[in-house]
Amino acid sequence: MKKVLLASAAVVASGAALAADLPTKAPLPARVAPFSWSGCYIGVHAGAGWSRTDFGDAPGFSFIAPVGQVVEVDSGTSFVGGGQVGCDYQFASNWVIGLAGDFSWADIDGQAVDPFFAGKTVGVPLTVHSRTDFLASATGRLGYAWDRYLIYAKGGVAWSHNKYDVNNFNCFIFVSCYSNASDTSVGWTAGAGFEWSFAPNWSVLFEYAHYEFGTNSLTFTDPSNGRSNIFTVNTDIDVVKMGVNYRFGGLLR
Repeated sequence: MKKVLLASAAVVASGAALAADLPTKAPLPARVAPFSWSGCYIGVHAGAGWSRTDFGDAPGFSFIAPVGQVVEVDSGTSFVGGGQVGCDYQFASNWVIGLAGDFSWADIDGQAVDPFFAGKTVGVPLTVHSRTDFLASATGRLGYAWDRYLIYAKGGVAWSHNKYDVNNFNCFIFVSCYSNASDTSVGWTAGAGFEWSFAPNWSVLFEYAHYEFGTNSLTFTDPSNGRSNIFTVNTDIDVVKMGVNYRFGGLLR
């Protein structure tokens, strides 16, 4: 019996020694969470905008242009800047849909001399002037993502606040008027962009958008004499911008 116990102890000891010599299995690596664009964000942007505004007369009148003609005003390139908020959802692996709203302060300004009429006062030209001081939009977007990179198209409703002047036209018998008007126009916007997540919860975007506001009839009034006339305006705006977003949720890894 004593010999059996000693033999058993020897077998156990040798097994323990052999187990100690076996290589230890490395632990499995931690699972890396997938990258996702799903989540909401807030951000800021800055860029440049330019516009084209066509001025015309009300039907049946010819104060600033012959019937069927318009006076075209092309602005220079001006600063725009503001902020945006939105939410995205990534689905089917690579597709991203989202809703966003943005607001931009602007100073898109242009003036032109009427090429049709030299003016109603000797030596003074007839001029037209337009200025857009803010833009806003509510849009949807659809994009395709490669990990941290996203390309997208967007579109939706847009608003702009505009100020217009028509100066030195004959609004009454031999009376020159210097009239102005303003409005908040509603139209549509469409564009495309590229966004890159350069750090956890941070992304940068580059975007182009076109805005159309259609033809609107406005009452222009001369504040010095109270006389008014109706003119038509049609404004299109183009904007390129760069922005930075901070994302709440999403953008893992």
